[in-house]
Amino acid sequence: MRLRLNRLIRHPRRAPRVVAASTRSATRGYLVALGGSLLTLGLATREYRERMSALTADSSGHGELGVTLVPALLVATATAMIALFFYRRFRVLARAELRELADLDAAAETLRALLGTVSHGVILTDIDGRIRLFNPAAEILFGRLGEETLALPIEILIPDLRLSDGVDGSGASPERGPRVLHLQGVRADDRPFPMRVLTRALTLDGEEFRLLIAEDMTESERSEQRMDFLEHSDPLTGLQNRPTFERILDAVTPRRGEEHPAHALCLIDIDRFKVINDTFGHAAGNKVLEQLGHIVKTELAAATALARLSGDEIVALFVGDAATRSKDLCEDLMRATRNLPFTWQERSFDITLSIGLVVFDPVTTKAIDALGQADIACGVAKDKGRNRLHIYSHRDAESIRHRGDLALVPAIGSALSEGRFRVMAQPIQPLQVSDGPMHYEILARMQDEKGNAVVPDTFIEAAERHILMPAIDRWIITHVFSRQSEQLAAWHKAVPDRFMLAINLSGTTLMDDGFTAYLKRQFAEYAVPYSSICFEITETAAVADLHRARTFMLEMRALGTSFAVDDFGTGFASYAYLKLLPVDYLKIDGSFVRNLETDPVDRALVSSINQIGHVLGMQTIAEWAETPELVERLRTMGVDYAQGFAVGRPLRLEDLRLDRALRQDASVPAAADVPGRSVAL
Repeated sequence: MRLRLNRLIRHPRRAPRVVAASTRSATRGYLVALGGSLLTLGLATREYRERMSALTADSSGHGELGVTLVPALLVATATAMIALFFYRRFRVLARAELRELADLDAAAETLRALLGTVSHGVILTDIDGRIRLFNPAAEILFGRLGEETLALPIEILIPDLRLSDGVDGSGASPERGPRVLHLQGVRADDRPFPMRVLTRALTLDGEEFRLLIAEDMTESERSEQRMDFLEHSDPLTGLQNRPTFERILDAVTPRRGEEHPAHALCLIDIDRFKVINDTFGHAAGNKVLEQLGHIVKTELAAATALARLSGDEIVALFVGDAATRSKDLCEDLMRATRNLPFTWQERSFDITLSIGLVVFDPVTTKAIDALGQADIACGVAKDKGRNRLHIYSHRDAESIRHRGDLALVPAIGSALSEGRFRVMAQPIQPLQVSDGPMHYEILARMQDEKGNAVVPDTFIEAAERHILMPAIDRWIITHVFSRQSEQLAAWHKAVPDRFMLAINLSGTTLMDDGFTAYLKRQFAEYAVPYSSICFEITETAAVADLHRARTFMLEMRALGTSFAVDDFGTGFASYAYLKLLPVDYLKIDGSFVRNLETDPVDRALVSSINQIGHVLGMQTIAEWAETPELVERLRTMGVDYAQGFAVGRPLRLEDLRLDRALRQDASVPAAADVPGRSVAL
């Protein structure tokens, strides 16, 4: 017997107690047959009694009684048999009906369980749009109980759902295919919310329904809005990000012949922002950036675009009248920032800005070039003492110098990619140990596209300024390790725990978070002994971020490398910093060494640095030892090592033979032609 599924739909919370038509027919047949049998038997009994009374009165009617009673008994027996048949049929059908009712109960429980586990709202409406089924997820979604919604029009919950979208009010069959609609739902407290509805038509036992699967899109829309915000904006300051700003710059460039207003770009940089991070922590630095973002949006509201480029750099684009007022607007920003002391954990300090400004014609000057000019002007403002505004000018000598740095940036990049760096090695001779091994410092030279040497002082400053030194340092390390790994292993075996090659690291390289992991990979890949390498770090770079430098040095020193502080005495460091750094060698700057024999002040300085270095457990290395007499004077003063042309000129890395270093053989192959003093890189 076929169950009607729509019984469950009409009463989803209770199993329908129905009796099938066949069972009802069997019941009626059984009752009729049983009643007929009893009636016939009753009539026969009554007739029998009457006949018996007559028989008593007249004994001659005995034969007639038998004739009459036999048919009556036959009729009663037949009727009883029919009743028995209908009774047995009733029992079979009744049992089947009970099984079907049990199955229907189980189906109802299964339906309720399934609807209860579905995370999306499931709603079933009839052809008139009235709700017939409402699962628990829909109750949560709309804030209504299922009993409250049954038989309600669906438009009460989803006002935007038109009959043409979901249910055809004319009675015609709705569209058979599923449709996805983005609509607004209404909760019980009349709050609207975005939702996505999948709707499709269903036919159940010949009756038309509309199935709706509803999904709350509130969090999804918030996530999309958040993603859109992160795609175009800086989450910390609320300003636009660099890609968005660059797209705006491309869009504002007018075509030639078109009328165009004046344009201006300013680059804003927080003075000594690194000191804030190092002193108070990055949380304080982020708070400064967040507050500065609010100030910038207020003071530079006339700007066409405001963006945070990177770190503490903020840029503003002015167009038209705002461009003519850009200088005044920037000065107002500087005053507002100075007048708002920043407080962090009960400590207050002032914030000042260095701003570079350029006013340009967008037809003759590309916006991206103007951004570079603003960067140059900002650098000039910092060099002139910070806390000031500098306007870019082509006649500005300082700007020209910075612009020259920018011109070197692509040349440095192409030299790296084309392998136009040359690696040299300059000897470092032990002075106090007769059988001490010769060491070498790794130097680098850059060649231009024509093969001409570029003076190190020229490109090193540009590489430092534009954060190219980490890439150069990595190239040098990989180049040296890949070519000297076998000789370094032999060196380590012959004289273990003594450095062989000294490699310079720049301050920007120390700021590279991934450099330590890279360095460990290179040691492992080329099987270079850690103790065969000494890293040289300038005192300025070490003190600039003392915590980071100390952490790096401790980690690498624990693996076996050694460290030297280069150019000591020329920066702003003091002996107190040396106590904090795990340094093995102290290199005395050559500016104090070259006039050692004639200048008593230089002689006193070298003696003092050498003595303090020894007290701190370090060995000293004197640079620029250009004459044999100077080398001998350094030996008598107790300096441990000397480096300079009197010891040996730089030679190509390919000509370096470590077996000669072990024998202190200074007669190395022809020295490279290096004009003037050598500059480490």
